[in-house]
Amino acid sequence: MKEKSRLVAAALAFFGGSLGIHKFYLNNFGTGFFYIFLTMVIFSGFKFPITMILGMIDSMKILSMSDSQFDEKYNKNQKSRSGDRIERQNRNASQGQNAMDLERKRYNYKKTSKQRNNPFIISGKKKYKDYDLEGASKDFNEALSLSPVDKELHFLLAAVYSLLEKKDKSFYHLEESVKLGYKDYENIKTYDDLAYLRIQPEFDAFQNAGYKTIDIKGIAPPKQDLLQDDLLLTQLNRLKKMRDKGLLSEKEYVIEKEKLQQR
Repeated sequence: MKEKSRLVAAALAFFGGSLGIHKFYLNNFGTGFFYIFLTMVIFSGFKFPITMILGMIDSMKILSMSDSQFDEKYNKNQKSRSGDRIERQNRNASQGQNAMDLERKRYNYKKTSKQRNNPFIISGKKKYKDYDLEGASKDFNEALSLSPVDKELHFLLAAVYSLLEKKDKSFYHLEESVKLGYKDYENIKTYDDLAYLRIQPEFDAFQNAGYKTIDIKGIAPPKQDLLQDDLLLTQLNRLKKMRDKGLLSEKEYVIEKEKLQQR
């Protein structure tokens, strides 16, 4: 329903007050019918236009109101319904946006997995905290297959391999971490879990070279074959899990497996 106009209501009260037209306009039907009844009684007997005078009085009352007072009294329900309608529209728009966001998240599953939803980081950190180093290294390598450029993840792997006394892998992941932007060099010098790596005779040269292993005597080149084998095994295990869960058909599993093995 449209909002009522204060000036229209005042005009109707002034010119049609004897018939209660302004009361009908303002949805006050009971009083409107009473005005008609009163008019009929008056004209059949007393002939004094009392309802006309009442209409004029109503007109002056309406004109004396401010717009906000008039709206509060006569347009409150209309504004409430309008507000409810706007709220519903906003809610529907919000639900539509949420649906679009959900679809976008599903569509960009790999991206979000790499950036935020990497469950292997959480499980790896728990195992690392519990000193399950083999389990932590396995989970962190799983996480690395989803987030290969995560500098913090490479740093954690460097620490785990240092505790496992696998210095080549530890050197490799520490170098990768710094290469990807890890700059807390003081932490590298003091982090307890890197102690084994720091006592290696080649560590000073590694540090002086900017945490790079290239051409440093005593540090074997990163064993890419072993690292690649770890990564390949991780990826193959993940493919197998996807097949077992029905996320991949047998044909798709074979195709993806061949792709991995050809890299």
